[in-house]
Amino acid sequence: MRVNQVCVVYGNGDNMEEILENLIVSALAKRSTDVHMQIEDNKQKILLRTLTGLVSTTIKGDLNDLFEYCKFRSNLDLSMNMIPQTGSFELIIRKQKVRLRFSAIETYHSKSGVIRILNLHKADSLEKLSYDQYPEEFHKLTQFQNGLILFCGSTGSGKSTTMFTWLTTLKGKRIYTIEDPIEQIFNQFMQVQVNSKQGLTFNEAVFQLLRHDPDVIVIGEIRGPMEAKAAIRSAYSGHLVVATIHSASAKQTIYRLMDFEVSRVDIEQTLKASVFQQLVVRQDKKGRGAKFDFIFYEE
Repeated sequence: MRVNQVCVVYGNGDNMEEILENLIVSALAKRSTDVHMQIEDNKQKILLRTLTGLVSTTIKGDLNDLFEYCKFRSNLDLSMNMIPQTGSFELIIRKQKVRLRFSAIETYHSKSGVIRILNLHKADSLEKLSYDQYPEEFHKLTQFQNGLILFCGSTGSGKSTTMFTWLTTLKGKRIYTIEDPIEQIFNQFMQVQVNSKQGLTFNEAVFQLLRHDPDVIVIGEIRGPMEAKAAIRSAYSGHLVVATIHSASAKQTIYRLMDFEVSRVDIEQTLKASVFQQLVVRQDKKGRGAKFDFIFYEE
């Protein structure tokens, strides 16, 4: 992908908080979803992912210092340099709270950090998310009382935003979420964040949550066998389970579950629907909208 070079200087090179805030201000101005930090030996690069592609920018100061500052703000373990870590934190930008997720990967000679702006695309309705007409299939999803519904797509496709926006249309339902981390705050839901350091593992969160008689259980993201099997168990218990999962198509979702050690029988017994989405530039060039592909699995 082509990278457009834009040279911008942030802060005075000493105040990491000021540098970070100005960097996020610039990202917001360009409607960027992610800020990529790439450090390899003596080479340093910052890329903003925008509507038109990657835009290169610079800061005044050492990018290593900003990388470490982001780890500190995200409450990552500063002594565990060789283990990938993810955390989140908040900044107040022009009197608005901006939620950020920071992911860090380090090797002997390179570092990669990604700041995801989490609440950039919080939508009021599914109509505003859609590229063209509102898909009527969303109404069919509301008819399910149990089983598993998966929202799928590639990284950054907006599947979590769509899932949570759809969940807000469910009226009179007790909705509990399990997330790691919590990316957006919704007053309609009881949101639980996994905290392994304090003993609240994913499995423990599911176990405790089932005691509260939920109508809908939301798993923020199925990343591996642990989350996948917990989703299947919860669906077997008679609950409606909703989750996101990375996949390249709606049909591929089944194979992703099988890759996470879920049997075909369990999939056939629990999976109700897959909703795949991808973002495309709107015809008026004012932002992006989601195109959806639905698959309903009949019993």
